[in-house]
Amino acid sequence: MIWFKRILISLVAAIMATISIGRGIQGIYTFYLKEIVQVPSTEAASSVPDFGLLVFLIYSELLLMLLLFIIFIVFYERLNMFGLLLGAGFGFWLVHLLKLFVQWTGTNPSYSELLYVYPNIIAFFCMLTGFFFIKHDTKRFSLAGTVAGAAFGILISYGAVIVYRWMDNTLTSFLYFDLKETTAVMIGISIFAFVGNKVGKKRRL
Repeated sequence: MIWFKRILISLVAAIMATISIGRGIQGIYTFYLKEIVQVPSTEAASSVPDFGLLVFLIYSELLLMLLLFIIFIVFYERLNMFGLLLGAGFGFWLVHLLKLFVQWTGTNPSYSELLYVYPNIIAFFCMLTGFFFIKHDTKRFSLAGTVAGAAFGILISYGAVIVYRWMDNTLTSFLYFDLKETTAVMIGISIFAFVGNKVGKKRRL
């Protein structure tokens, strides 16, 4: 059971860290091109990676994920795994919250790097902050309890939306949710993370 927990946490952490690193690099690179170098739109469009480079990037991310998984497994006791998970998870949650806010208010309905690319930089630094600085519980905060609660929140709220779609005969995709469904999942994650924190403080997880 202990090794199963170790493998599961290391695997999830490797996946989340790889996604956060990849999106963070993309956001930084796009910000560099658009805001610092100020590449014209035509040149920026021509800088889109070709198929060969795209395949290379995919394999690079898979290799990075495998490497991180091995590192997390070997040095599990020395690394702040729950801090990394909390930081990366909060970063993803914050990015989606920003997008939901913009969609609900309708302030920027069209695609823009400011909304869909640059926030990934924030998510990347949230992961680093969690990994390096959020290491211990406090009187009002349980690290393991909050992470466990958020994880259950994802599973339960996501599953609830899927079941609702299935019963309503509108299940056409397991990945793409509409605005209300995504909001329900976000609220579910927040509630379960709060409950997990409360339970973790009482049981000292």
